[in-house]
Amino acid sequence: MRILNLILAEASLILAINVAEKSPLAIFIPTKLLYLLLILPVAFMLLRRNPFDIPILILALSLVTVKLLTNSEAFYSLLDALYYLGYTGISEYLNSVFSAYKGSCLVQLTGIVVMFTIAQISWRMEEKLKELGIDMKYPLVVLGAVGVVVFLFFPILAEFRFKELPLIFLGLLGLCLTLLAIYVLAT
Repeated sequence: MRILNLILAEASLILAINVAEKSPLAIFIPTKLLYLLLILPVAFMLLRRNPFDIPILILALSLVTVKLLTNSEAFYSLLDALYYLGYTGISEYLNSVFSAYKGSCLVQLTGIVVMFTIAQISWRMEEKLKELGIDMKYPLVVLGAVGVVVFLFFPILAEFRFKELPLIFLGLLGLCLTLLAIYVLAT
């Protein structure tokens, strides 16, 4: 299971770095240096910690969030506030820099979250199954299959509309179904 978590951590960091290379972050720092972050999961593993723990998730999500900002209303509200306060030059510069990087990274973000969920479930499952003396091959196959299905079908579900319900309800439904799947896999 440790190897699975290490592979998932490395894959999610590579996915996040690929998004960061196509984001405004590439203007401010050399993104090739971000590949040094791939050392962190190996270091966590050597310290006998979960290689895909919360710090790695936060790091991956922050790299992807830079690209998400270019599509957010909060970012453009900040630009409007800067413009209103008299910082028109800064506002126009940031708008010109960030508007060139518009695009969706929802699939990559979902992939990172799904890989983190699989890593956390497998880490906890390994501990519980060792206590019970159960072989862990079967739950790992089920867990991997659920992760692959979620990752492959999420883009279709993200565009799904059901009788003009707000997406928050569909998101809450998805969260409940995910928690139900975790409970079924954990028991």
